Amino acid sequence: MLYSYEAKDSQGKRVSGTIEAPDERGAARHVQSEGYFLMRLTASGPAASAAGGAVAMETGSGLRMDTRFMEQSLGPPPVLSPGKWLLTKFVYPVWTGVSLRDMALLYRQLATLTNAGLNLQHTVSTIALQIPNSILRKCLRTMERRISAGEPLSAAMAEYPWIFPDYQRAAVITGEATGSLDIMFGRLADWLEQEHNLRSMIKREMFLPCINLTGMFLLPPLVDLVMGHPELYYEDAILPMLQTIGVIAAIYVMCRLASGFRLAYDAVLSVIPAIGGAVRMLSFARFCRTLASLYAAGVNIIRALQYAVDGCGNTYLGRRIATAIPRIESGEGITQALGMTGIFPPIVLSMLGTGEESGNLDQMMDKMASYYEAEAAVRLHQISVSLGVITTIAVGIRILLIVIKFYTGLYGPLSGIMNDMDK
Repeated sequence: MLYSYEAKDSQGKRVSGTIEAPDERGAARHVQSEGYFLMRLTASGPAASAAGGAVAMETGSGLRMDTRFMEQSLGPPPVLSPGKWLLTKFVYPVWTGVSLRDMALLYRQLATLTNAGLNLQHTVSTIALQIPNSILRKCLRTMERRISAGEPLSAAMAEYPWIFPDYQRAAVITGEATGSLDIMFGRLADWLEQEHNLRSMIKREMFLPCINLTGMFLLPPLVDLVMGHPELYYEDAILPMLQTIGVIAAIYVMCRLASGFRLAYDAVLSVIPAIGGAVRMLSFARFCRTLASLYAAGVNIIRALQYAVDGCGNTYLGRRIATAIPRIESGEGITQALGMTGIFPPIVLSMLGTGEESGNLDQMMDKMASYYEAEAAVRLHQISVSLGVITTIAVGIRILLIVIKFYTGLYGPLSGIMNDMDK
C-alpha cells in the first residue's frame, strides 16, 4: 500500500515523499529509519478512499490520529439543559463528585482488564460492580448499555463531559483506532495519578496559611466577647469574613462568565511577587505533563498542544503558549516555536530540543514537568512559611487595634463627664 509522508530532517527542513509499506506502522518506521522526524503520514491508495480519507500520523513510537479525524470523532459538544449548563459552568469546575483518585483507579482497572483480554462491555460491567464512587458507578452502567448497543467507548464517554473531558476522550479515540486501548488507559491513569499528587502537594502547603488567614478574622475579635460586647464580634469578625467570601465568590463568577476578566485576573496573578512565580511553575508543570501524556498516547501534536494549553490552568500563560501553535502548523520546529513565546527558560528549551531531535519528546516533557513541580513545591513551601509569620503579626496588630478601640470608646465618654463636672 502507498503512503504519502511529510517529515523534517536533522536541520529542520521539511521533506515529503511516498513509500510502499504493508501498514501505517511499517511506513512510519521506514521514514524514521531514514533519520527523519515524521510529521504526517497519509494513506494514498484505494484503501484510504474506502476508509473515508482518515489520516494518520506517527512521531516517535505510536500511531497518531490526524486533527481532522480527531475533530470528527470527538463530535460537537453536547446540548445542555439550563440547569446542567449552570452546573457545568460553576459547580463542576470545582466539584464533580468524582475525584482524580477515582478516575485514576478507573483507568487503571480498565487497563488491567483490557490487557487481560476481556471485551470492553464485560470490562465496564465488571468495574461498575466494584468501583466505590456511586456517581461514577451510575455513569459506567449507562456507558455499558451504550456499548452493548454498538457504540464505541469514546462516544459513550461524551455523555459526561464534566467527568470525561475532551483530552481523555482524545486518548481513548486514538486507542480505539490503533487497537491499543490498554496502553492508553494506562497512560491516562499515570497522568491522573501525577495530577493528583500535584494537587495534594498544593493543598498540603496551603492548608496552614488558610487556617492562619481564617484565624486572623475570627480570633482577634474574641476580645469583644471577653469585654462583654458580643454585638461587636459580628461587626469585627463575622461581617468582614462574609464580605471577603463574597468578593472571592464574585471573582470566581466573573472569571467563569467573562473571558476578558479571567485573562486580566490570571495575568495579575502570574506577576504578583513571590506568588506569581509559584503560579507560573504550576501552570508550566500542568502544560508539560498534559502534553507529554497526550503525545505519548498518540494524539496529534497540534491537538495535544491545544488540550495542554486549556489544561495549564492559567488563561494568560495559555494564550502566550498558544501563539506557538500556528508556527508549528506552518512547519516550524516545536522548540523554536515555544521559544518564541518568551516564557520558557533556556534550560527547558534545551531539554525540549533534545527530545525533539531524538524522537523522545514525551520523555523530555515529563522531565520538564517534574522540574517545574519540584520548583513549585519549593516556592509554595516558602509562601506557606512566610504567610505564617505575616498572619501571626497581623493577628497581634489587630488585637492591639481592637483593645485600643475598646478603651478609647470606654474612656472617651468618662473624660467628657469629668470635664463637665469641673465646669
